[in-house]
Amino acid sequence: MSISKGVSTTNITPTWVERMSMHRWHAISGDAPDLELQPTLEGTRYLVDTDPARDPELNPARTPKERLRRMLGREPKSPWHGAAGFSAITEGWNGAVYASRSGSSGSMIVFGGGHNDYFGSDVHAFDLGSRQWRRIADGYVSGRDDEYGAGARYPDAVYPDGSPLPPHTYDYVQYDSLGNDYILLKGQTELGPKVKAVAVPHLFNLDTLTWRHGPQHPTAILNSGGWTTWDASRRVLWGHSGDDGGGNAFIGFSPDNYNGNGTFGHWTDQFPNKLPAIANHNAMQIDPVRDLIVVSVHARDALYAIDPAEPGREIERLESIGPKPVLRPYAAMEYAPNLGCLVYFSPLDGGIVYTIAAQPERGSRDEIVEKWSWNLCQPKADTLDPIADAANRSRYPVNLSQTFGRFRIASFGAIDVAVLVRHVDSPVYAMRLT
Repeated sequence: MSISKGVSTTNITPTWVERMSMHRWHAISGDAPDLELQPTLEGTRYLVDTDPARDPELNPARTPKERLRRMLGREPKSPWHGAAGFSAITEGWNGAVYASRSGSSGSMIVFGGGHNDYFGSDVHAFDLGSRQWRRIADGYVSGRDDEYGAGARYPDAVYPDGSPLPPHTYDYVQYDSLGNDYILLKGQTELGPKVKAVAVPHLFNLDTLTWRHGPQHPTAILNSGGWTTWDASRRVLWGHSGDDGGGNAFIGFSPDNYNGNGTFGHWTDQFPNKLPAIANHNAMQIDPVRDLIVVSVHARDALYAIDPAEPGREIERLESIGPKPVLRPYAAMEYAPNLGCLVYFSPLDGGIVYTIAAQPERGSRDEIVEKWSWNLCQPKADTLDPIADAANRSRYPVNLSQTFGRFRIASFGAIDVAVLVRHVDSPVYAMRLT
């Protein structure tokens, strides 16, 4: 699979969107896509098709044993394989972003691995216009076996080629449309059974297809289970650490400006953990109209609010009305601009997408405890369930409950579309919301 460097600043409605009925899930890629769509070229239909280990130029068979494995039709092994291999890029606690300026209609960008699962730093894109998967960065593929995993230490949290050691990304990744950057809030200095995390943000520019990184924060611990949202008006990536490994921060990172020492951007003040002992695997999303960050706190089955104008304020509980589901860990929360509300999705809800709406504007910055109304976008009775469908298709062990940022909203004019990436060998799914 060759690397594609094409990027566009336009955002064209894909032709397949016009064929979609409201609130119906469709498989838009794979061997037999819905909507009477034709399958794309072989090698572009699934995320696993773009695995760099499958490219013999990047990963030649180095031993007689490996040559025999491949002759027998088995999955190729690589020095960066890890314990689980490429399937961990979705199954190993990893998210994704929707990048509106990558390709003519935007792309879902996938990166990750983490811990002992997968050590590859490759980056992949599903182009919504062409419905094709592409590998847009090979990652560090020239290292020896001892340059990956336990014992291979990188104090700056980057491999020799400048790409970051891939963590479990959880919900630590977001997209800046102005800079056209995929932003990862955390880093790793070592992978393997005793993985070492570090508060170093990384940015992958989708115009140049190159990585850069921010400065290391001296005290913030951004360990397992964290969650973020992109605040476009302030140009800040707000992030909350998980509890694992002593996570201790609610903090922001701005990607702007070069620091003159090889790093980019700057941190905001660090604020204490807002949800001690229950911070793991929540989701948050800023409502840009009301300028309020809403948090789905699964341990308390409730929504909470953070004021980005006063990030040091205590988190406050919000009242929910309507058909609210039981809030789950590993869920996704997005904002749909045409619906004018937040969108919540957990794969444990049978393919149902929920909307969460409040008053169009806040009456007072001092009064943020309000009622938020839940409604469901119930899939049609004869529509497919993307969670069951994807699991049935996959030949790898799958984590059914995990979504993180692999559920995103793409907008085309007056149309909002939910896009869902499940497993490396299952289709990409989409639902039209407006």
